Amino acid sequence: MVLGGFTVALAEPAFRVRADLAAPLNADQGWAAPINESATVPADAPFRVRFELERSVLPAGAKGIILQYRHNDEEDWVEVGAFDFPYPKGEEPRSPRVSVVSTSAYAHGEPAEDLLDGSAAKFAGGAGINLAAQAPAWFAGSGGHFEFEWPVVIRFYADGPVTNADGDRFELRMADGDGQPLAGQRVATVFLEIPDGHLGGTFIETPGRIGPLRANNGDLYFMMEPAESENVFMMVKSTDDGRSWHEVDDGNRPATGDLESVDARLVGDTIHIVHQITEALVYHAFHTSDHPSSPDTWAVVDEVGATEESVAQAASMVMRADGSLVVFYVGPTLYYSVRDPQGNWSAAQLVDSAESLLLAGPQAVIDSDGVVHLAYYRADGTVWYRQFARDDTFTPAQRLADGIGEAEDAYGSVLPLVLLPDGGAVAVIYQKESGVLWERRISAKGELTAPRAVTDRPVVRQAADSQQPAADVVAVGEQLHVIFSADDDRLLYHTHDSGEGWQPASRLVDDVQIDWVRGAAHQQSDGRWRYQFVYDAGSGGGAGMNRFGELVIENP
Repeated sequence: MVLGGFTVALAEPAFRVRADLAAPLNADQGWAAPINESATVPADAPFRVRFELERSVLPAGAKGIILQYRHNDEEDWVEVGAFDFPYPKGEEPRSPRVSVVSTSAYAHGEPAEDLLDGSAAKFAGGAGINLAAQAPAWFAGSGGHFEFEWPVVIRFYADGPVTNADGDRFELRMADGDGQPLAGQRVATVFLEIPDGHLGGTFIETPGRIGPLRANNGDLYFMMEPAESENVFMMVKSTDDGRSWHEVDDGNRPATGDLESVDARLVGDTIHIVHQITEALVYHAFHTSDHPSSPDTWAVVDEVGATEESVAQAASMVMRADGSLVVFYVGPTLYYSVRDPQGNWSAAQLVDSAESLLLAGPQAVIDSDGVVHLAYYRADGTVWYRQFARDDTFTPAQRLADGIGEAEDAYGSVLPLVLLPDGGAVAVIYQKESGVLWERRISAKGELTAPRAVTDRPVVRQAADSQQPAADVVAVGEQLHVIFSADDDRLLYHTHDSGEGWQPASRLVDDVQIDWVRGAAHQQSDGRWRYQFVYDAGSGGGAGMNRFGELVIENP
């Protein structure tokens, strides 16, 4: 503290919150607030908190200093374990509300210097903690004051699953190994902020469509998991065009985990969802907020539609005009089943009973005449197309592409299909082994266009073992729009074709490493179209990094 031009010790222990996780341990920089003042910290954004501990006498080699937190007005203090972020590595990974994480700024146990101007007692040592639940052993001498700095994260969604809210208060203190608070310290306080556009959670590893889906009243819905270590189904909702998100009907969510293949369609006031796990295909349905009798509720959960064991989970669905669903999915090879409007499932049928090679990665779309268009991968590195008529018969298969690759990372190479409403054409975009996205279209008369390169560079392939390219495609009128993560820098780009060929890509997001992206085109009340999307902002398969973005489509 500075008084009359002189520095005067505060004569009592201090704390300070540091926003910059990468700041050197003993540097006077990167602070989130002045000394002994509470700070606001974003959810899913690691920060550091530094404490002074003042003791008159401590034994040599003292051990057992841990960190504890208290949430809002809860009575109990909870030990803060060491679980990294965004991916909680370890034999038993966990994603609790609060955890000690790693930092690249210093090694665990690196000596601390006398940085905080709080205690008047002589400085006796201390250390920086790095992904450890306890401070390291240290020599206390005859007492004095010590400084410890802890890297910490507070999550939006955590194991349980539990949710932290905007404005939540967290108190932090140090305790001994038995959980008793250490005397001679000051409790630190931080308040949680949920940034605009932040969803947190974990991306579903799916080649299908999972939103954002827009209800007739403008509410947006998206599907995800709360954490990499908590694989349960969440439906999150935004009522303010993507700025804030929260889970809805969390007490009735599906019990089926293993969210590696999900595909959804919003029809009227109901989101219809197919979800394939290794052992089965299941169906869920969710009523949106404009449903007349049961808004924002799970209507159907965990309905088993098929039990073929999958070698590479992937499912795609369409809804016919009569309310029946046609679902294509991978068992030992490619199958389909039909769910009638009363909820009865047909027996599983092979898409091609004469095929000897594995078929995988189905993508389907239905046109206004009720014809289902299907594209899929074949294990010789090719992509094929056929139609499924209203009488449940297939047209002969047509080969669309080769050079896709024969390893498992190629199974999901076909992006969700897009129907161009004015001309009735279907666009099929796929990734070749080179990483570049290509496109062919099938006209309403069944004519195939020549292949065209969509991207001017390779796209991320098989991010975090997901068997899909990091890309998404939508149609706005006769325009096609693609957003993708480039393989060379993992940043998000946009390209489009409005009839004059695919344009050079422009950068959309340039500050994070992106593994997944899914979106949809929505017309707003003012008549303008927006490509609204959610992307994983660098979790590497972990949690806490899902963000919302949008692109205004000019002159569609």
